[in-house]
Amino acid sequence: MNEKFFWRKIFDRSPEFIEVSDKLRIRKWLVRNNVDIDSPPILWTGTDPAKIPDDLLAQGVVVKANHGSGTNILLYDTPPDRAAFNWQMERYLRKQQGRKRLEWAYFGIARKIMVEKLVPNITTEFKAYTFGNRIERLVIIYDRFTDQVADVWLPDGKGGFSLSEGRAAVAERANRPLPANTEEALKISGQIGERFDHMRVDILSDGDKLWFSELTIYNMGGHLPYAGDTTSEPVNTSWDLTSSWFMRTPQTGWKRLYAAELKKTLTSHVS
Repeated sequence: MNEKFFWRKIFDRSPEFIEVSDKLRIRKWLVRNNVDIDSPPILWTGTDPAKIPDDLLAQGVVVKANHGSGTNILLYDTPPDRAAFNWQMERYLRKQQGRKRLEWAYFGIARKIMVEKLVPNITTEFKAYTFGNRIERLVIIYDRFTDQVADVWLPDGKGGFSLSEGRAAVAERANRPLPANTEEALKISGQIGERFDHMRVDILSDGDKLWFSELTIYNMGGHLPYAGDTTSEPVNTSWDLTSSWFMRTPQTGWKRLYAAELKKTLTSHVS
């Protein structure tokens, strides 16, 4: 899987990757593709954090840079030091997301600050690793804002999932049963995933309602610890590059020759 991420960064330059990596534009993409899941309401967008009204920040919000990772500020009330808050958001807006690891899908995003209504009581985050409409790895994170723990679930070969002995890269094991709304989260993830050769779909839950979080083109910067280099893991054998945008889109020049030879190689391995 890690090698395929590296290949994706170099060759698979689907324009759609830019759209779905943008935390603002992804919302219209979901509507256009008839994905039935709500996103937390957007209360404000702009490029100058100083223009965000104080009373808006006092409502319980998450302030984000739409192009970044790790560029969120969670607020339950107005920040005590508004100047420091403004400086931090300006810093996030300038962040060169993806430059270090060639995550090129972030490069073309028109940078903005977005203020999103805080959804209370988020208890669970589903991270579904989709390959077409198949889900070959499910990471469930609990208590993200307190004592974060997580479980990894893998297909059991019978249409369900079994708890893996492995651990997620983000936290220690939780050893909890699947949440009640897992089936609904998996259905939505598969509906999104069927449009791509591979996509990580993140969905939040408050224990009752599901909320869309984000799509991730390059999981953990394009390197999955523990599983990404282990050939026995389903995520490594399930990613079919022949269904990628690069392989399905007519290429020109040397790329056309390369795509033809790569298809031969990939097809011969499958057969």
